[in-house]
Amino acid sequence: MARKSRKNIDNISEQITAKTVYNVGAYIRLSVFDKKQKGDSIETQKAIISAFIVEHPDMELRETYIDNGLSGQSFERPAFQQMIADMECGKINCCAVKDLSRLGRNAIDTGYYIEKYFPSKNVRFVAVNDNYDSNNAQNGNIMISLKNMVNEAYALDISRKVRATTQMNIKNGCFVGGMAPYGYLKNPDDCHKLIVDKFAANVVRQIFEMAANGNSIREILAWLNDNEYLTPSRYLHSIGQATANQKSPHIHWSNRAVRSILSNRIYCGDMVQGKQITVNNISKKLPESEWVITENTHESIISREIFAAVQELWKKPIETKQKTPYFKKPQTENPFLSKVFCGDCGFSIVRKRVSENAYCFKCNTKQLYYEHACGGVKISEIVFKGKVFDLIRKHGLFQSTTAITTSQNTSCKDELDAIKSLLNQNQMFLKGLYESLALGDITECEYKEMKNGYKAKIASLTNQANQLRENEHRRIQEDSALLKAQKSIQKMGNLSEMTTEIIDRIIEKITVFKDTRIAVKFRFSDEEVFSDE
Repeated sequence: MARKSRKNIDNISEQITAKTVYNVGAYIRLSVFDKKQKGDSIETQKAIISAFIVEHPDMELRETYIDNGLSGQSFERPAFQQMIADMECGKINCCAVKDLSRLGRNAIDTGYYIEKYFPSKNVRFVAVNDNYDSNNAQNGNIMISLKNMVNEAYALDISRKVRATTQMNIKNGCFVGGMAPYGYLKNPDDCHKLIVDKFAANVVRQIFEMAANGNSIREILAWLNDNEYLTPSRYLHSIGQATANQKSPHIHWSNRAVRSILSNRIYCGDMVQGKQITVNNISKKLPESEWVITENTHESIISREIFAAVQELWKKPIETKQKTPYFKKPQTENPFLSKVFCGDCGFSIVRKRVSENAYCFKCNTKQLYYEHACGGVKISEIVFKGKVFDLIRKHGLFQSTTAITTSQNTSCKDELDAIKSLLNQNQMFLKGLYESLALGDITECEYKEMKNGYKAKIASLTNQANQLRENEHRRIQEDSALLKAQKSIQKMGNLSEMTTEIIDRIIEKITVFKDTRIAVKFRFSDEEVFSDE
């Protein structure tokens, strides 16, 4: 056999190493409506994309992203956004979908990603069943735009049909809610019909009887919580009718839950729906006169007489209720909004106005749930601000970070340089493998084994480099925020200068305890710091 020339070997080697290997992100989306359609299941989409990748040696499946039960009209989907983040950091450079409708059903946004975003990031895009590959110059954008418009029109048509069906079901007295109200279950044979849940129905009857006999909401709450009855959402979760996400974090019955039961006509056997309307993804409550009420659609739990008696009793306290004190001055800004929590029950503390110019922070759990739900936490705003101010000024959390930052920059650069050196070395070895095979220095079996080894090392080193860059970028952002916080602290000379902007920059959480001690979790420290008693 004639020996191959060195020039031919170099050409072949260059062709092999120059060939781009695409790290593929397989994107799979299944909407609620798609679950009813054949051919769009998650398994089917996976199989179609996998078969395509197998037929293309230049493609390797790196990650699979799945959005289950989400509409294609919005791109605010968790898995899709994760895929975009992975594109940004170089983890994947190819997106593969079953067809264009899986990427999205919004013509404008889908077109933006295909025609603008993916090309700007050098990301290859493949829609298998639509025979579209951005690497194929013969594909035209006109047909893609038409298909995107068809997909959007299809989604809008489905949305209109779903809304029309829902409205028709409401008018016919069919139940259209996601979960049955406490005391009822969805009929397993027809999800639009309600059947009585015997256990929960007994609790509902007792609640109405206590209310009709003159018991207050607080007394009803005490009975429910002392007897350890599960709250409605937790009860539904316990019997498998609600997901973990639908389960309330509160373990106690609330004032609102009891009031909601006592004012709901559904327990008389009437279906009450259409209480709100959604326009442009914004829900708006409708007045009671516009609700859709259909009588005698299911078995009642209480009589109409008891329901009417309870409603009549409830009118009297409302009519005689004293008016809330009127303050002429508008409320001042609360710079600690959503940052203050109770050290006893763990829930958020509210800021309350106690006079024209005075405020306090108070835990409302006892009022919302029942007396033993929380030990009670209360602190005046002046005392609270003074303690926070002292902790900010006393603890050295905002000393200069310049020296630390310089040291970290040097360390990161050294690590990246070392990784780059190893990468170049392994890429050089990989490039020379084919030449060694052609010259007969190694066998084909050795070639494959060594090739896989070098590719694995290169992939591992690339991941390390990307992770280092991500960590460095995150640290730079944190250092920048820390420097801004330092400047804010330096400008803050007294309590009146504790603005929302400053507090948001430096404080993550504040916990208040019964003895009026506070604990502050600063954004740039892993540990909480405590005030004196």
